Amino acid sequence: MLKPITFIITLIVIVFIVGCVPPPPLEEGGSTEKTTEPEGPQISKAERDSIIGVRRSFGHERWKNGDFEAAIRHFEVIQEHDLERKYNIYRKWADCHNQLGNRDSSQFAYEEGIKYFPDDDYLRSSLAILYRNERRLDDAIAQQKEAIRIKPDNQQYIRDLATMYESTENWDMAIETYQSLLELTPDDAGLINIINSLIRTHRNPEEYLKSLKEVVEKFPDDPSHRFEYARALFSQGDNDAAVTQFEVYTQLNPSDAEGWRNLASVRENLAQYSKAVDALIKVTEIVPESLSDIVAVGKGYLNMKRWIKARFWAQKALGNDSKYGQGWLLMGDIYTKAADQIGGSSPKYGDKLVFVIAYGLYKKAYKSDDPEARSDADRSMQNLKAGSLPAKDERFMNRTKTRPPMSPYEWINREWSEVKYIDSYLKTLD
Repeated sequence: MLKPITFIITLIVIVFIVGCVPPPPLEEGGSTEKTTEPEGPQISKAERDSIIGVRRSFGHERWKNGDFEAAIRHFEVIQEHDLERKYNIYRKWADCHNQLGNRDSSQFAYEEGIKYFPDDDYLRSSLAILYRNERRLDDAIAQQKEAIRIKPDNQQYIRDLATMYESTENWDMAIETYQSLLELTPDDAGLINIINSLIRTHRNPEEYLKSLKEVVEKFPDDPSHRFEYARALFSQGDNDAAVTQFEVYTQLNPSDAEGWRNLASVRENLAQYSKAVDALIKVTEIVPESLSDIVAVGKGYLNMKRWIKARFWAQKALGNDSKYGQGWLLMGDIYTKAADQIGGSSPKYGDKLVFVIAYGLYKKAYKSDDPEARSDADRSMQNLKAGSLPAKDERFMNRTKTRPPMSPYEWINREWSEVKYIDSYLKTLD
């Protein structure tokens, strides 16, 4: 045991060697700091504590000031002399190596730190991230779980563990981990979406629907969750449940055109054509410039065989754009379906005149710039040519008949422009 005067002299010598302020950053080719402390049993515990105390102070200052190389030398001296592993220098020591890009050395510092300070959550999680970046995913998960054991409410730790499970494609554990995080942040909409997406992709549809339903029950006034649930029901073919959810959604968010569109589609699947049209009309009120939605209303009336209503909406679309192919296609479909309904498999001459009107309208659709409308129009024209249009001999026997009969085609106004196409067509048969 050193006498008090000897201890004081030793301390003064150490301070003189180390210096009172951190030395400036080393220049290339400059000298390095050196200490010549006695090793092993030549140094007493009191002397080691004195060396450690000084080095801790200067190591911290050098680390704080960004002089990581100098800080590392101080931390190495501390590690050498701290035989009892009393001081946790490993966070800063590892950080210095990280800052200098010394990955192996930072890993050594983390692993040494965990050996002596096993309940340091930061060291555990940092080592887990390092292992993850090296694709040592099993080791990373083990360390991250230890970090969560120490700090079970640390949200970032839990989130990082979940992403590690995703990296290993352990979807069940990823979902379970995210769900444990959701218990800490029950109102996190983004997290809910992540969980539902994983369940939708990696589990059966029933479980996905159950998960969405639970979210809707938890947040009944949140339209986004209800919309997702309704869409999922629709995609799984559960139209009865879907229509209920879309009806609630459109009440919660009446200005969303997509909600009304989906409601209309579900109602059509349920053969609720009138209600489907009502929903589509709502869409046109929200986006009155949308020609496709205007035509969709016309198609809804066409499904109900309400020819004049269907024509009104087709004309409304064409009034906005006279070259709109889908509008002309709808016009042609109106006359085709009307004639099909009356003429059946054996259309009469009067029915064929209605088909002629349709043919003229399909020709207009075929001249549009819409590839889909052109294709559909061409197919419809070919179908009509196959036997639905008047032949020359029929024209010869019915020369006085140039318009469809009033009954049962009383809804057709003989002055409508599309009806006058009959005259042009009949001339080709003369």
